[in-house]
Amino acid sequence: MKLASKKCIPCSGGIPPMEKKEVDKYLNNLGNGWKVNAEEHLNKVYKFQNFIESMEFANKIAEISEKEDHHPDLHISWGSCKIEIWTHKINGLAKSDFYLAAKIEAISKV
Repeated sequence: MKLASKKCIPCSGGIPPMEKKEVDKYLNNLGNGWKVNAEEHLNKVYKFQNFIESMEFANKIAEISEKEDHHPDLHISWGSCKIEIWTHKINGLAKSDFYLAAKIEAISKV
């Protein structure tokens, strides 16, 4: 499954969040240190050499997020950028959350 090649689909609500079995399948496919936290949000921390690199990475994420119309929470600090993704309208995870995470993962390797 090529998650990064999938287009994020806007959620208008009214659907249930993904079930644990499906979340585990997508999380396994995503790999690379992504986790689901206690709030059932996807998250990962990327490490950098300084604050500028953290900001540059966050700005790349912002560009992708605007194109996909899907926006993660970012916490930028010296040497790190923490990403948290979930679909607010369903207060849980949807496939598009994994698509966005995969796109972020792809730019982390550039």
